[in-house]
Amino acid sequence: MPNWAFSQYHAVGDKEQLKQLYDTMHELESMKDPGLCDNGFSSSWLGNLVVKLGGNYEKIYCRGSWDNLSFNDCYLTFDVESAWGELNEVREFIEEKFPDIKLYFQCEESGNCIYETNDATGDYFPERFCFWVEDEDTEYYETLEDLTEAVEGITGSKHLRTLDSCKKAMETYSRRHHDCCYTLEEFKVVE
Repeated sequence: MPNWAFSQYHAVGDKEQLKQLYDTMHELESMKDPGLCDNGFSSSWLGNLVVKLGGNYEKIYCRGSWDNLSFNDCYLTFDVESAWGELNEVREFIEEKFPDIKLYFQCEESGNCIYETNDATGDYFPERFCFWVEDEDTEYYETLEDLTEAVEGITGSKHLRTLDSCKKAMETYSRRHHDCCYTLEEFKVVE
């Protein structure tokens, strides 16, 4: 059984190509399940999108589906739940089919500690740190300064300046508080 990754996408570029991609995805979403091909997901299975765009789902790894599709004339957004991580083969296939579109993403897969983005400038996904503490909501921070302030507030530590010092403070806090569960990760920038 896979670990499920959750990715958010923000597509920018040529408005006509964005609209064409949106229309294609919306058409597939509107189909009765399973859509174009039998699958274990739904009509919004990424394999249906690959087939609709002229690709072969047996050659492009597409184990996942999208939801929350939205288009506003300037950009397109959607979320993907997929096996193991961000489905770069599908993303690259879409960009190949729509060469004037760029797909930016942010991916979280906590089982294998995969926290990635291809938004190096932070224009679409400015969050650089993910911080979750048991019985609390997940919080996201754009700067190390904001993260250290949050960790200091929880642990009572002072003068934290690095991600490693935040992790050590949380380790100590966890041991003192009955092995409190937490996640503290930095989004790695990938191509």
